[in-house]
Amino acid sequence: MKSIKSFFTRILQTFYLTTAFYFKNNLDACASACAFNFIFSFIPILVIILTVFVKVLHISPAVLEGFDHILSLLTNYIDVHKIIAKLPDRFIISWGNLFLVLFIVWMARKLFLSVIKGLGQIFHTEAPPRPVLNQILTFAGELLAVITCATVFFAAFIMRQIFTLPFFSKITELFPLIFSSFSNKLVNWTLFTIILTFTVCAYKFASGSNPKKRHCLFCGLLTTGLFYGFIFIISLFMNRANYNTIYGFFGKIIILLFEVYVYFVLFMYFAQMLYALQFFYSLLLSELYFLPREQPDSFYDLLRKILFVTPFSLMTRDNLVKYHAGQEIFKKDDYSDYVFYIVSGIVCEYRNDKKILFEKGSFCGEYEFLLNTDRTGSATAITDCMLIKIPALDFSLLLKKNTKAASIAMSKLVRFRKIFD
Repeated sequence: MKSIKSFFTRILQTFYLTTAFYFKNNLDACASACAFNFIFSFIPILVIILTVFVKVLHISPAVLEGFDHILSLLTNYIDVHKIIAKLPDRFIISWGNLFLVLFIVWMARKLFLSVIKGLGQIFHTEAPPRPVLNQILTFAGELLAVITCATVFFAAFIMRQIFTLPFFSKITELFPLIFSSFSNKLVNWTLFTIILTFTVCAYKFASGSNPKKRHCLFCGLLTTGLFYGFIFIISLFMNRANYNTIYGFFGKIIILLFEVYVYFVLFMYFAQMLYALQFFYSLLLSELYFLPREQPDSFYDLLRKILFVTPFSLMTRDNLVKYHAGQEIFKKDDYSDYVFYIVSGIVCEYRNDKKILFEKGSFCGEYEFLLNTDRTGSATAITDCMLIKIPALDFSLLLKKNTKAASIAMSKLVRFRKIFD
C-alpha cells in the first residue's frame, strides 16, 4: 500500500515540478518561436524537394500526384498539385534561386536553434553551453529533415511501383478497401515514427545532459502520442473546408501554425519533464527546503506542502532513521556529516544552554554545516521521530546550484546565531 502511495505521489510531484518549471522558464515563448520558424522553413523545403524530384530526378508529376494519401495530408495546408503544375520545365540555377535557397537554409537553422535554445532554457544549470556542438546539431538537424522528407517520398514511390506489379494489382482489385486502408496506415505510422525519432533524438542529444534512453523514449512517446491525439480530436470538431472558405489561404496557415505550436508546446513540456525525471532527487530536496514553515496562506503553498512534506522517494533503508523519545540524535564534537529532515515528530537542539524546537517539515543540524565546523551542540528526539539523513555533499550541491536555497540558508544562519550566541 505504501509503495502504491509512493508511486502516485512521485507522479504528482513530477507533474507539479514540470508545470512549475515550464512557466518559470517561459517555454511557451520558445514553443511559439519554434512554430513560427517551422512555417518559414518547412513549406519552402518541401517545394525544393518537389523540384528536385520532378526536375533533377525526372520523376513525373503524375507519379507524385499519385501519392494520394501523402498529398492529402499536405493539401490541408498548401496546394501541392498547383505547385507541381507550376514547376519550371528546367531546373535553373540563378543568383535569385541561390539567394532563396540560402534564405530557406537560414530559416531552417533558426528553427533548430529555437529548439536548442528551448532545451538550453531547461537544462542550462546542468549542461554548459557548447556553441560548436550546437552548430553541428543544427546542420545535422537540417540535413536530417531534408533526408527524412525525401525518404518518405522515395518509400511511397517504391511502394507504389511494387503494388503496380501484376501479382499485387490483381490482389488490390480483389481487396481494394484492405489495401487502401493498409496504405493509409503505413503512411500515418511512417510520419508518426519520423516525429517520434526526431523528438527522442532531440531529447537525448540536444539537451547536453545525457539523460537516460528510457526517459527520452518515454517523454518522446508522450509528446508524439498526445500530438496525434490532438490532431485526431481537431479533425472531429473542425471542418477545414468551411474554415478555409471563410479565411482562404490564411485559414490554412493559421491551422498549420496552431497544430505545429501545439506540437512544440508538448515538446517543451515533456523536455521539462525529462529534466524533472533526470534530476528528481535534487529538485525534491530543493522543494523540501523551500516548504513554508508556518501554516500555508495560499492554495499554491498548501499544494506544495501536501505534495512534498512526506518525501517517499527519499525514504529509503539507507537514509531513513527512527528515534525514540529522549534518544540522542547527535552530540557535541560529532562530525557534521549529515543534515536531517524531519518526516515526523519533534526534535530539540541544545547549544550554549539554549534550545530550539524543530517539527515535521523542518531541517535540523544545519548550523554547524553552514559554519563548516564539528557539532557545537546536541540534538534529542522529544517525541518518537522519523528523520531522513541528507549527506553533506548533497546539501552542499543544493546550496551551490540554487541561489534561493543559499539565501534561505544564510537567513537561517543569522537567526540561529541570534538564538544561540
